[in-house]
Amino acid sequence: MNIRRKEQTSNSAIKNLIKKLGIEEKLLIIKIEEIWKKMMGLPISLHTQRIFIDDQTLFIQLDSAALRHELNFNQNKILSELNKEIEQEFFTKIKFI
Repeated sequence: MNIRRKEQTSNSAIKNLIKKLGIEEKLLIIKIEEIWKKMMGLPISLHTQRIFIDDQTLFIQLDSAALRHELNFNQNKILSELNKEIEQEFFTKIKFI
């Protein structure tokens, strides 16, 4: 029991350190990139040039207009899956650019 409390305290300390260092968003982007590759597979991830966040909007830059158009049709589903994978409702919008 005592060890479990220590783990929670350590976990909380790490989260606080991440916030203080201001790297919370950068770590989230890394996590999103991994989830994106797993969700979409190699063909789509190869066309992904950049992923970034601005004001709770996830931007995914693609090098294919046809792929961008196709992904726009499934925007809501992709957004809900990403939020589910990161285990929080962080993103309110997703934009393919």
